[in-house]
Amino acid sequence: MGYKFFPILVTLVVLGSGTQAQTLKQWTWDTYKLKFQAPDDLELKRNEDSIFEAGNNNLYLDIYPRRGESLSYDDMKSQIVDWAYGLGLKYPAVNASGTAQPIYLSNLNGFWGCAIDGQSNNVPATVLLLVNPDDPSLRFYIWINYTQPYYQEAIAVLKSFTPIPLSGTNAPVTQKKTTVKHTKKKSSSPTSIF
Repeated sequence: MGYKFFPILVTLVVLGSGTQAQTLKQWTWDTYKLKFQAPDDLELKRNEDSIFEAGNNNLYLDIYPRRGESLSYDDMKSQIVDWAYGLGLKYPAVNASGTAQPIYLSNLNGFWGCAIDGQSNNVPATVLLLVNPDDPSLRFYIWINYTQPYYQEAIAVLKSFTPIPLSGTNAPVTQKKTTVKHTKKKSSSPTSIF
């Protein structure tokens, strides 16, 4: 997470200290040239070319890739607000640092987009809308909610979304039916954003 776009969660960092950290593993979604980290004990609910859903008792993650025309930032704001409303996400219009939501993300490991930080069913939840820098017609709608003691893990997951560069071309990614797979990687604990 960038330092500016999840300040409402900053108050939860104290609650996360002293809990047992989950081990994160690397996942790749070759179809969409996307990689991210997630807890190694997530149970897959759906893992298809149109959706990735996984969760455990502490953290739930959904990723919905969508293709369409390129969006302006105002279009993205409108779409993420509509999506958050449809999901029942409750969030303040202005976050704890005084920034209006949705929050603009100028560079998340190469992605750009926007985020809303709030609550769903009385637990913290965040939605992201990210645009692939190599194919602006490809965007990812990401939902994560988690129990308060797993704030650091949620931040590590959200900070990990990274586009896989296209090799030597700026051509759009060709669609093929593949699912998200995990990549063997040395285990590591999440790092704090502070």
